[in-house]
Amino acid sequence: MRISDTMYFIDTHAHIDMLKNMAPEEAVSKSQSEGVKYIINVGSSVSGSRKSLEFAEKFDSVFASIGVHPHYAKDFGKNEVKILECLIQGKTEDECDSDGRRYRKVVAVGETGFDFYRNLSPAKDMEKTFISHIELALKYNIPVIIHDRDANEQTLNVVKKYSSQKNFRAVVHCFSGDTSFAMQCLDLGLYISFTGIITFPNAAGLLETVEKVPIERLFIETDSPFLAPQAERGKENYPGYVKYVAQKIAEVKNLSIEEVAEVTSKNAEDFFSINQI
Repeated sequence: MRISDTMYFIDTHAHIDMLKNMAPEEAVSKSQSEGVKYIINVGSSVSGSRKSLEFAEKFDSVFASIGVHPHYAKDFGKNEVKILECLIQGKTEDECDSDGRRYRKVVAVGETGFDFYRNLSPAKDMEKTFISHIELALKYNIPVIIHDRDANEQTLNVVKKYSSQKNFRAVVHCFSGDTSFAMQCLDLGLYISFTGIITFPNAAGLLETVEKVPIERLFIETDSPFLAPQAERGKENYPGYVKYVAQKIAEVKNLSIEEVAEVTSKNAEDFFSINQI
């Protein structure tokens, strides 16, 4: 796949702190050579969120999302809320305060939501944690990255409580639901992000959803190091492979990959306020 000099991608959801076969420096450098201008490294634990902040400070092209995955919701409480708030401010717990400002390279809260596939935390704890993340996002006027696995109804029920608030914005990452769920998400103002799953041989149903969702409401992501696209199956996923997601969307929507790159990158820049930094 040829990447033109003027075309670029934004990987809106990666975990380069979880890569095992590639150092963060190599992942960022190789991704840039594949046309990836920006990477949002997403926290899925307190330690992962600290890493996200570290990478955002170290690499010009990396931005951070701060959050705790629903898997760990059973251990999430007031102390964790305080830690996340301090990380959003880019400060230590001793330095931050309740009226502090967001650090400019922290662009989202999450990932957070529900995971009823593994059920590693009680549903009530997942919901409580999800709400805590949303309220942090509203306080700092940044978006929420939602994890939804086998929990469409529960996700919508929580989102409906906040969707009318002026500065609420959110994206359902690694979207794997059906078209009906996608339309309900769009009706509530949510964005939808697709991964390499759409390149898999068994993705026919999901491709129908890709076709129906307006490109103006789409992001592309790798969710690396997981879910390597079909062309790279068996390898560790990294942000440079986001081009395969863009290519598949272009194919489904009968667009050029340049058009997909341009629109999804603008979507991400506006949504995460990257173009204001």
